[in-house]
Amino acid sequence: MTPLVSVCMPAYNAGAWIAEAIESVLAQTLEDFELVVSDNNSTDDTAAIARSFDDPRVRVSTVSPKVGAVENHNRSVHLSRGRYVKFLHADDALLPTCLEEMTAAAQEDERIGIVFAPRRVKLEGEDVEWVEEFARAHEHFDELQRVNDGLPLFRQLLASRLERNWVGEPSNVLATRACLEEVGLFNPHLFQIADFELWLRAMLRFRIAFLDHELTVYRHHSASVTAKNARVGRDWLDRLWLYQGLLADPALPGPERAQVRRLRDAALRRAVFRSQPRRLSQRRFNGDLPDYLAYLMRPAGKRPLLYEPLDG
Repeated sequence: MTPLVSVCMPAYNAGAWIAEAIESVLAQTLEDFELVVSDNNSTDDTAAIARSFDDPRVRVSTVSPKVGAVENHNRSVHLSRGRYVKFLHADDALLPTCLEEMTAAAQEDERIGIVFAPRRVKLEGEDVEWVEEFARAHEHFDELQRVNDGLPLFRQLLASRLERNWVGEPSNVLATRACLEEVGLFNPHLFQIADFELWLRAMLRFRIAFLDHELTVYRHHSASVTAKNARVGRDWLDRLWLYQGLLADPALPGPERAQVRRLRDAALRRAVFRSQPRRLSQRRFNGDLPDYLAYLMRPAGKRPLLYEPLDG
């Protein structure tokens, strides 16, 4: 039988946390779900721990060889079957009523594409400044309602130059399968902000529901993929690809398209004349910028999709 909601959990070397994450799913007040664990060829006991749970709703699939983190997010969704998709990182957790409340909100309006809520931050380490700056990111929006038109939210983010993700990480978002079938999955060109780019694409087409209380737990720690990417600078072209992804979307209105194009052009100048020369001087050259320029040189009608589609 098709479950109402699929909890999609990409995982890699998450043995220290995944049991707690799975237990939080199994403790949900809504029981009509499946938990899809997409293990990215972990070298620790991640897969073994996930398979140790004796519950038919838990499905574990290991990919080999290892793929990129964003590709593994997409893989977890491809493996899922539910009408709603609840993302959950293997080092985070759901509070007990999360699935019940988020699916109820999504069912209030057929044009709702994503549902989000504040998350409780569990700090492991001493990065108190991060918590102070980002724990309540949604408060930057003006007057969030329970159900919001997506385009005004997009315009508020655009007015801030798309600098910050005010929605939050995948673990505090639920998406409808109809939304993902229409807007596509995560853009694998991005390392740090693939989630933000997907939320922006959803806002261009769908309504956005917001529940004004904590429903998830976000673990902030130095061993996360996000922290590792930041330390090595893997995300240095993320902004450029984010702008390009929006420009490739026919749902982006004309005035907003002009603003995004200006942001893209400024980011391209920084990459060509500042970031790439600095990386060359540090002997950190790779093909990221040439790959982007090769994409840009193609005629618009012959450019490949920047995100992975989800077939209906």
